Amino acid sequence: MKTFRRPIVYQGVTYPEYKMDFYTSNVYGRMYKDKDRALKPSCNREHYLKYCFCIGYSQFTAEQHRLFAETFPDLISKSPLVSHYGLQIGNDRHELKTPMGFTFICNLVCPDHIDNNRSNNHHTNLMLVTQSENMLKCGPYKGKKYKSVRKTPENTYRVDIRWPNILDKNGKEFYISKNFKIQEEAVSGYNTMLEEVLLTVWGSDLGPKMYDFAYKNVIETPVQEQLILR
Repeated sequence: MKTFRRPIVYQGVTYPEYKMDFYTSNVYGRMYKDKDRALKPSCNREHYLKYCFCIGYSQFTAEQHRLFAETFPDLISKSPLVSHYGLQIGNDRHELKTPMGFTFICNLVCPDHIDNNRSNNHHTNLMLVTQSENMLKCGPYKGKKYKSVRKTPENTYRVDIRWPNILDKNGKEFYISKNFKIQEEAVSGYNTMLEEVLLTVWGSDLGPKMYDFAYKNVIETPVQEQLILR
């Protein structure tokens, strides 16, 4: 079986006492005589797999998918915006210009699960995304059947697309809404509106990529040469 291991990296710090395998996402500690004995992860309240590490007299816990993203940032897939702007993992604030002249405020770049299964931390299921893209691809809020569709007091259906982190030239957040008579029209209308506003904000190159990303999880994958692991 293929294997490629690096010392784990967490919050920018490298810990040579532990190594992570690219192909399995397993973590190994050098304190064990059996070097192929993988540490057993546990599950937190949010259903993410996590490890507990002991370094000297201190210890810390870290989620498996975040460890993987920080340990193998050059080999993980990247979302359209992360790739376009060359963003790195972290919560640094970035004020960036979109191709159409809007201001894009990015406060977080983090790893995400492509199939939405939080326990599937295989390298083919992880990617780096901005918080905005993560919200774009997620489903309806809990208890809601459709995304961005709500019933009004007048018994019509309103579609709201509000992006507080996208500002126009006057510094106002991007917002668009439209009323529909029946729910089915509103659901279909949301898809059309989303495609149009993505083109408006991100242009003819990034716009379609963002739409495909939201609906098909289409992402850029590291080229084959990058995966020739040493």
